[in-house]
Amino acid sequence: MSDENQSNGGSGFGWFLVGLGIGAAIGVLYAPQSGTETRESLAESARERAEFVKQKSREAAAQVNTYVETGKGQINDYVARGKQAVAAGRSQVEEYVDRGRKVVAQQANKVAAAVDAGKSAYTTTTSTTSPIDGQV
Repeated sequence: MSDENQSNGGSGFGWFLVGLGIGAAIGVLYAPQSGTETRESLAESARERAEFVKQKSREAAAQVNTYVETGKGQINDYVARGKQAVAAGRSQVEEYVDRGRKVVAQQANKVAAAVDAGKSAYTTTTSTTSPIDGQV
């Protein structure tokens, strides 16, 4: 269904151009002016149309440039926001890593203190006389 609409739109424009050409030819045949005047009139009309098309193309190019500049600005904003988000995420990760290192260091100190206390207790109990063996 969509292909039919597109092909009809294209041929419809073609028929429009054919009708435009036929209308121009009939207009030339029934023109109340002489051939020279008609040619001059047609040439002037063609120049006006060409200038009109040039003007419209300049306006379209200016509009496209405006859209491009707007798009560039928006993309730059999105890139800046992305960089900020990455920087914030990186700083949070670094903060959590530092916290983790501190916790691990504290736990390592506690374990080392516990091991030292265990060694001290073992040394203390083994250096005294054992009541079971009777040895000093």
